Amino acid sequence: MKTRIISALVAIVLLAGVLYFHSTIVFNAAFSLIGCLMVYELFHAYKKEKSWVFIGVSLLFPAYSAITPRLFVLSSGIYSFILVGFAYICVCTAIIIIDSGKSRQFDLGRGFVLMLYTVLISVSVFSIAYIEVMDIRLGLYNVICSLCAAWLADSGAYFAGTFFGRHKLCPTISPKKTVEGLIGGILSNALIMMLAGFIISKIDSGLAPNYIILAAAGVLGAVLGLIGDLLASLVKRQCGIKDYGNIMPGHGGALDRFDSVVFVAPAMALMLTRLSFFLAL
Repeated sequence: MKTRIISALVAIVLLAGVLYFHSTIVFNAAFSLIGCLMVYELFHAYKKEKSWVFIGVSLLFPAYSAITPRLFVLSSGIYSFILVGFAYICVCTAIIIIDSGKSRQFDLGRGFVLMLYTVLISVSVFSIAYIEVMDIRLGLYNVICSLCAAWLADSGAYFAGTFFGRHKLCPTISPKKTVEGLIGGILSNALIMMLAGFIISKIDSGLAPNYIILAAAGVLGAVLGLIGDLLASLVKRQCGIKDYGNIMPGHGGALDRFDSVVFVAPAMALMLTRLSFFLAL
């Protein structure tokens, strides 16, 4: 328990430092590194980290994705990201086909899982960087709220599942998750997102929280975060591992911590293109 608390505090301090430099390339570089760590842990789980060409191009994609919104204006950045993403899929498909032709033991399904998951991770870090540059004034607040939407549902789900959990949600993938926990996570996440908006409005008195949008983001974040968590758990079960890494002692690897962000960040980015968590007074 002591190790978990210490590593969590260190992670919070590091994240706070990254957010402090949100308007600089440091922010993008940090999420490039996180994306690369997630991809490397994924390849390591499948024992494919020695497939140099495959893992090389797979590491380049998230590294480039997180920096792209800082390098280009929004429309050009999206176009560049799509172009690089398509090129990545084409190159990796060719690699998978060539490797399959060389060895009858190559698992075609796993090759495409690695490619698809890398695309999801890259979309996620691109989305976080995109959210930050989308609005000069609200960029930091929107990133904070998006990460809260991904991460904080776990607390409500844990307590609801502990005290009221009766019906297993996905026992073969994650035995401890319950339907009651999911409901608790959804409700608590909506409330926590509204609370986060309220706190931010007190820090920046020129903003008014859009509580309906914040609550909706909390509900969406809880559901999509669970999907990301279950996908990561399914891969771990297939690979026969407990954690993706030990970069955070007691908590696992980067992918263990950011698995829920994989689906939540793109959803928040799409939501924020049309809606807003805050209104300027």
